[in-house]
Amino acid sequence: MDEQHSIVIDPSTGRPILVAPGRRGRPILTKSENMDQDCPFCPDREHRTPKEIDAHRPGGADAGVNSWTLRCFENLYPAASWHEVIVEGNEHLIHPGELDAELWQDALPIYRRRLSAMEADPAVRVAFLFKNVGRGGGASIAHNHSQMLGLPILPPRLEMELAEQERGYRPQQEIAGAESEGRLIHAGRQHVVLCPRHPKLPFETWLLPIDEDSEFMAAEFDQDLAETMAALYGAVDRAFDAPALNSYLHRVPGTDFRWHMELQPRVGFLAGLELGGDMYINAVSAADAAACLRGEEPS
Repeated sequence: MDEQHSIVIDPSTGRPILVAPGRRGRPILTKSENMDQDCPFCPDREHRTPKEIDAHRPGGADAGVNSWTLRCFENLYPAASWHEVIVEGNEHLIHPGELDAELWQDALPIYRRRLSAMEADPAVRVAFLFKNVGRGGGASIAHNHSQMLGLPILPPRLEMELAEQERGYRPQQEIAGAESEGRLIHAGRQHVVLCPRHPKLPFETWLLPIDEDSEFMAAEFDQDLAETMAALYGAVDRAFDAPALNSYLHRVPGTDFRWHMELQPRVGFLAGLELGGDMYINAVSAADAAACLRGEEPS
């Protein structure tokens, strides 16, 4: 971390806290009265963002500067030394469920290139890819985008998941029985979308590869992965009419950690037990949640 960003440890829990005072200056463009006005992520406003790092232009490198469908640049208000934005889609769409599989397939190589670039830095333990959607999901700009942070340590959640996997747990265990238990939402050839048996919050949803030895950094099954990503975001879009949400890629480089994506629609609330006790209350079963996300009535 540099002098503008630091990590402090909460002495009461041992948890790390990113200190980034510069983020106080970021504009909030997800309020109803300004969410569509003067969006800096739209085409013809490339000058409003830091210098482009990566992009996908269907017309190739010689296409016009505003002809991109995906674009990556440094976050103007970084929370760490490595903090980048990846804008997915050149239309001012509010929800990722509106994007098709072709765009997600074009996004995957950019994700991998940026993950590799960040993790080539010896000071970075993991590059963490995540998406905030909507004001309720913590987004400050409505235009669909993801963020990537290069972190010098593993977030506590990844530390805990790695420890459980080292004890023998595999995310793929959630696939067995998913259909018969009513938790399956979408089945691709190599990837599935489902609700885990024990969701922390209502409608928690996972995307994971069927093969536990699958590597996210390999491009062998990108078409199926892109189609499954479209199914994941499309399911919550249909079920809740473009809700606020958070999604995140869980992977730990340099280990045999089994990767997966998690998505949490922000249709409930974090309250006293969640915030004060780090425990969760969930009144919606995995089967009922999956039925809703499939567009069916709960049993």
